[in-house]
Amino acid sequence: METILDRLKLWAEKKPERTFSTFLSRGSVEPITFEQLYRRSLAYARYYSAFGINRGDVVLIILQHTPHLFYSFLGAMLCGAIPSFMPFPTPKQRAELYWGDHEALFSRIEPKAIVTYESNARDAAARLPDFAIPFIIAGDDIFTRTIDDGHAALPCDVSETEIACLQHSSGTTSLKKGVMLSHRAIIHATQAYCAALNFGPSDSIASWLPLYHDMGFIACFMTSIIEGTHLVALDAFEWTVRPQILLDAIATYRATFCWLPNFAFSHLVRTARATATYDLSSIRAFVNCSEPCKPETFDRFLHRFRDCGVSKEQLQVCYAMAENVFSVTQTQLGKPVRAEHFDAEAFSAGTAVVARDGASSVALLSCGTPVDSVSICIQDGSRLPADDGDIGEIHITSDFLFDGYYRLPTTTAERLREGWYATGDMGFILDDELFVTGRVDDMIHLNGRNYYAHELESLLNTIPTASPGRNIALSIHDAGSDANTLVVLVEARDALHVEGLEHEVSVRISEATGLAVHAVVVLAPGTLVKTTSGKISRAKNRELFVAGALKAVTS
Repeated sequence: METILDRLKLWAEKKPERTFSTFLSRGSVEPITFEQLYRRSLAYARYYSAFGINRGDVVLIILQHTPHLFYSFLGAMLCGAIPSFMPFPTPKQRAELYWGDHEALFSRIEPKAIVTYESNARDAAARLPDFAIPFIIAGDDIFTRTIDDGHAALPCDVSETEIACLQHSSGTTSLKKGVMLSHRAIIHATQAYCAALNFGPSDSIASWLPLYHDMGFIACFMTSIIEGTHLVALDAFEWTVRPQILLDAIATYRATFCWLPNFAFSHLVRTARATATYDLSSIRAFVNCSEPCKPETFDRFLHRFRDCGVSKEQLQVCYAMAENVFSVTQTQLGKPVRAEHFDAEAFSAGTAVVARDGASSVALLSCGTPVDSVSICIQDGSRLPADDGDIGEIHITSDFLFDGYYRLPTTTAERLREGWYATGDMGFILDDELFVTGRVDDMIHLNGRNYYAHELESLLNTIPTASPGRNIALSIHDAGSDANTLVVLVEARDALHVEGLEHEVSVRISEATGLAVHAVVVLAPGTLVKTTSGKISRAKNRELFVAGALKAVTS
């Protein structure tokens, strides 16, 4: 068996001049070879050792888009520590919520050190007066403050069964959980996924995805380390403002793979200039992952970029999660993804039946079939295997499941039973293909039927006066009627687009589902609270609504 560090050293010694990453940031271009990656990571490892970091210590990395993300992370692995990427605070996030959430997380996992900048360390100390975790200030001077003796033996002889790192969940419904992954699990999972994609030495990846997310971390960063391939790395915040930089990077560096969450496909369509053209013909697959994947999203993307070399066969889907390292299923490259319309009434009752022409329906994309060594079981409410077409909770098992949640034995035991992981996702199997319908936590029970919050929310994204993606559908218990009611929180696009929005939301949902909305709360832009990883927090916004702390705006 090999470790991630063995693969890193292999490429540094055998292909030292091969470019590991072309690092793009605010107009600058920095190529990083595998030899440079290894030597600079070793410098961090030696600095960590001198700092007193030992085998098994947790090191948290809170950095902006910089190559030091790579060096500090791999350096921690090289000295036997357990690194974990954490999101960097942004001006759009409430600082008190960011540090408050992380204080609870820090107290549980007790990291030995945090790698960040001087300004960030001062801000943390000011907001967390009892904070006692030491900081390591990232910077190029770390390379000069340590003795670099070239390709010396690894500072720590790491075993493939040891925990390589922690991946932390987004925390949309609860406090983040640290997913423990061994070197063996990461290598096996990556190799299985590469086999499903026929990913080889000539492939390259273009990505703006943050490394604290499993898509950016495993599908992009770790794949490039393990397979020795090229990664074009862009800044997530820069991409949000100027999404066309991803398309430019694909055209310039002839990338062959690009992973994107569903919203990113829509963001590219909305923001790309109508007259702009890009050569995207090098791409073997744009892989839609991380959220329920919508057929209409692919349709709009194909319509906009068909003239840029995008074909239906390039648009693919993956179902993935950190607890399985990354991939669970993958659609077959070279073939269009299966799209089906299911009868809406049967769907809300828990069964997927292909809709008749003209019937009210729910459109879904297949997530494909399991990658090698992964098995899937759909379980009903009694934890019994469901029949094909019946919707239930998705359970998975594989040769590379995680080793549990760090310092959360009770949660681990609840979710990981007899080698099967209860994902918390709902879905069904049809003709051996997996269809994912939503999260158990996002299920809304109304009038004896089940509805998915994300399906209701997607109905509102095309309302011109609403901010796309900035809305939440909630089921709130009404004590007076002793029944659940539907409440929608929606941000107006701006102060000039408030009038009529409440009515439009109610009409959209009623026309599509027949549901009556109990209350629509129209909010000012930027009101909804996000998690520290940038996702809208369902739990926190529910708390604010119930407490009456959300102030509606009026025209």
